[in-house]
Amino acid sequence: MNQFEQQTIALAGVYQATALVDTLARSGQADPAAMEKSLYSIFQTDADSTTDIFSGLDGVRYGLQKLQQQLTSPAREQIGTTRYSISVLLLAGKLIKDPDRLNRISERIKTASAKLDLYDYTHSNQIAALADIYSSTISDLSPRIMVKGEPMHLQNQETQNRVRALLLAGIRSAILWRQLGGSRIQLLLKRKQLVKTAKQLLEQST
Repeated sequence: MNQFEQQTIALAGVYQATALVDTLARSGQADPAAMEKSLYSIFQTDADSTTDIFSGLDGVRYGLQKLQQQLTSPAREQIGTTRYSISVLLLAGKLIKDPDRLNRISERIKTASAKLDLYDYTHSNQIAALADIYSSTISDLSPRIMVKGEPMHLQNQETQNRVRALLLAGIRSAILWRQLGGSRIQLLLKRKQLVKTAKQLLEQST
């Protein structure tokens, strides 16, 4: 797999997480399989390949679909996904320049990982722990991500935890994307190539 394909997968990881956040905020529900793989990706700190971070291409299929859609003809009601993705990419850029904060995040994820024998990564206790990592280490950075949706869902503690945990997953993918050489210029100048590569990867995942 070449570098651009790996970058596309990492970027799809961003869009997968942010699309899930948007759907959760608006409806209180989101694709459970995609959410599971996004949460799984947070704990993959020593993966052998980019695809392994999502347990294979199928694990980021939802994100590849959303990336393709957002870069071609985004639906009006899904504008939140675009806004959250841009903010996540900006935050990742700031975090890369703040090694102390990144180290704190890493240590907190290791602490959560140590409890995987007790709680699976989709367990409510793990999701709450990931949400707390986001709240205590990232939420104060600018631009602050203001999630919009239905108040009845956003006021639900379980939904709040899922949203924050997924934002952490999105930032994890965004940092990976930057580490692989991804940049904002690439998003502007290589949109067609990203769409084409996402389509090819989707075909490989079926």
